[in-house]
Amino acid sequence: MKDLEKILRDHKDQFDDYEPQDGHFENFLEKLNHQKKRNVFESIPNFLKVAVIITFVIFSGLVGYQIRNMQGNHLGLGAISPEYKEVEAFYTANINNQLGMLKQLGNFDKKQHQSILSEELKDMDERYSQLKKELKLHPDDDRIIQAMIEYYQVKTSILNRIIEQLYLIKKQNRNNLNTAV
Repeated sequence: MKDLEKILRDHKDQFDDYEPQDGHFENFLEKLNHQKKRNVFESIPNFLKVAVIITFVIFSGLVGYQIRNMQGNHLGLGAISPEYKEVEAFYTANINNQLGMLKQLGNFDKKQHQSILSEELKDMDERYSQLKKELKLHPDDDRIIQAMIEYYQVKTSILNRIIEQLYLIKKQNRNNLNTAV
């Protein structure tokens, strides 16, 4: 490196004698401007462009699939119209309240009765799942919509009867305990 500096110092007078050619600075500026105008995507290799496009398409497909599955899994009365959504919300809240009351009232006298109830409720829920599948295939079929509403009504009615019976049994047991004491 020091040799180069020495050479430049020794021959300094020779470097100052020569002027650049006419138009040199214009050519230099033109080349600079040409590089600035160059598209960013020109510097990326073609295989990388293809890889990015394929990745984007796959990612978009997966997101679309997930969204469709989330919508398809929750196809119920609420997906048909806002009125049915209100009906579904009303019955669902009512059924959840009734199930909470069943837990508060306690267990049945016999485990057999409790297992029968849970089996019946499970069977009803399976039928409702079948209705949801049918509704997905035939969303405009009024018979399916009516059957789904009747499912909620029947389930509510059954749970009401069970709660009333349990309440009467509890009341009767308390009366028996009070008279026995």
